[in-house]
Amino acid sequence: MLNIIKSLASGSKAPHQTTPFPKMRNVVLDIMDEGRRKNTIHLPFDADATAMLIELERINAGRASRITLTSYIAKALADTVAEDPRMQAYRKGNELVIFRDVDVSVMIERKVEGTRMPVPYIVRAVNDQGLTVLDATLLAARTMPLYTDNGPLSKLEATFFALPRVIRKIVWFFIRRDPHLFRQVAGTVGLTSLPSQLPLRAIGMPITPMTLTLLVGAISPRLQLRDGQIVEKKIIQMNLSADHDIIDGAQMMRFIERLKKRLHDGTMSV
Repeated sequence: MLNIIKSLASGSKAPHQTTPFPKMRNVVLDIMDEGRRKNTIHLPFDADATAMLIELERINAGRASRITLTSYIAKALADTVAEDPRMQAYRKGNELVIFRDVDVSVMIERKVEGTRMPVPYIVRAVNDQGLTVLDATLLAARTMPLYTDNGPLSKLEATFFALPRVIRKIVWFFIRRDPHLFRQVAGTVGLTSLPSQLPLRAIGMPITPMTLTLLVGAISPRLQLRDGQIVEKKIIQMNLSADHDIIDGAQMMRFIERLKKRLHDGTMSV
């Protein structure tokens, strides 16, 4: 203890380096600030991805540009939400605003100010899009320059997130009270994922401002007993997060069963 006091008195510091805090990291900070205001519940679950992976291989056979797993899951998520739009309802006073179009906010990892970080990109009306168009849109979002008018982290967004926190909080105060404005800036449902390249079986529970968010984890082989035979299945780990002010656990369970069935059936309009 005496050594600690002497160290504090002398102002000595351990060897270290300092770097500027990236201003665009405020994107993540604001998302978490808004997410902590929600009464969010989480339901981790597993889904059989075997048929989905087989269908993806069939679709991609002979294609120059391969449709990604993220695009496939985003389409399945949007179509399942479209079956029950209450899953993307937002509260305005004593009313619920229930949108028809499923605008999916996809977290895309990009290099921003020298650091790789997740950046949200909204794909509008995914429930009305074919898989090929959706995949091309997400591919463009991963490669197009930042700070453009229509890409991820637009010029307007970059300007906003560079503002002082107190000003941003005032703006968010008005955004969160108007579901139509919130939809315009954030979409209606969220989709995020953990790095699939790492050999880890892990799942997370995101801090999210959305009424509904799907987090996609790793795919791993598992042995299962089917009709008296041991077979290997590809299992994908997921987590569904929902605003408990609007969605109950039973609704989430029914939604998960419909989503799992859509993924298991392995059929999607291209």
